[in-house]
Amino acid sequence: MSIKEKAQSLAEEIAETPEFEELKKAENAMNDDEEAQELLDNYQSTQKRLQMAQSNGQQPSAKQQKNIQNLQAKMQNNPKIKNYMEKQKQFNEVMQNVNQIISQQLQETDN
Repeated sequence: MSIKEKAQSLAEEIAETPEFEELKKAENAMNDDEEAQELLDNYQSTQKRLQMAQSNGQQPSAKQQKNIQNLQAKMQNNPKIKNYMEKQKQFNEVMQNVNQIISQQLQETDN
């Protein structure tokens, strides 16, 4: 079995984990929620404007900073977004464990 085939097999196994399945459910629920989508869209567009301003050497104003903080707070209080973020955190832990195992194995074979 080639390394690409093994990677494909690992990806298939990861896609069957409860953490990945829960993440996809949470993502779908969040995507189906109009309020959540509006918050995300507002946050992303505001964040993009701030990043563009910063890349042009401009510092965000206090009003802009307050606005992005308010959007972040609203997102954290939205149950669909909050659930998605929690499921994403849990899935990231699975991926970190996989990466750690691979790294450890590579280090052991290097010795």
